[in-house]
Amino acid sequence: MTWEELETYWRDHDVRRVLPELRARGGLVVDAVPWRQYCHAYGRADDVPDLLHALSASDPAVVSRSLSDLWNKVRHQGNSSASAALTVPFLIHVAANPTTHRRADLLLLAAEAGHRNHFGRDLRQDLLHVVYPPEEKGFVEAGLPVEWTLEAARAAITADVPLLIPLLDDADVAVRSNAAYALATALTAPPVVSRALRARLAVEDDEPVRISVVLALAQLAVERSAAAGAVAWAEQLWTGEDNPIDLRFAGALGWLCATAAPPPQSLLDLLTTATTAAMEQWMQQVPWPGDIAREGSLAAWLAAFLNNAPAEEPENPFAFL
Repeated sequence: MTWEELETYWRDHDVRRVLPELRARGGLVVDAVPWRQYCHAYGRADDVPDLLHALSASDPAVVSRSLSDLWNKVRHQGNSSASAALTVPFLIHVAANPTTHRRADLLLLAAEAGHRNHFGRDLRQDLLHVVYPPEEKGFVEAGLPVEWTLEAARAAITADVPLLIPLLDDADVAVRSNAAYALATALTAPPVVSRALRARLAVEDDEPVRISVVLALAQLAVERSAAAGAVAWAEQLWTGEDNPIDLRFAGALGWLCATAAPPPQSLLDLLTTATTAAMEQWMQQVPWPGDIAREGSLAAWLAAFLNNAPAEEPENPFAFL
């Protein structure tokens, strides 16, 4: 293939163009997407429309099977294929319907489509970062740049911010958490997103949702290169002795992600005190971390997070404190 042919191929398969062009023509429907031009982990993506249609089924078993199959194909082992980006608006629209089954998981997949693969490493310097650093950029199937996929997925989330914001008030706590996660993934989140998250935080009484909203606000600040403001705000949260322990814990995580400064001993003491069975249960419901259970415990996860290295399950995970 010549360089000119390669440029033409890339231009014709630029996934970032597909959804905006369909929206502009008023044709953003599942069957209008050129699925066959794109692939997933198991081949051509022309089977994705049937899986997406099945997510609206009245039978929860059908929805679960379809979602599992879809996730395995478009977000295989933590890697987003180009077709993953194309599923985002349809996942959000289906999840916005209160009669849909597995709504929280649909939102989670929509958000994950725009996230890089952290390979199970929830490290301080990248937990709130969505894109790959320059030295890790690569390609998805058919030689397409992976950053195109992430950008397309995040742009699709931005376009559906009006659908996601009301889900912050949903009766389902998992929907609220994952709506915050999705909103934080938006490519260019308008100011209304931060306002909505702060309004939710002011009235939220569920601990995992509060942690999720704090991390969402911290991520948006970091994405906007407003880390200094995020550090000051997060410090107010974790140092506020009258704040609930979940807010203090979330503030500590946000602070650690927004600055490379060494953590003060008072922050480390707070994390030690706050690492309880209840906090571990809450954190397992927060979408940002990978699999805390895989690390063995929240303490082991925190040890890896603070050391910016995968956990090695030491006898005393907090021995370094």
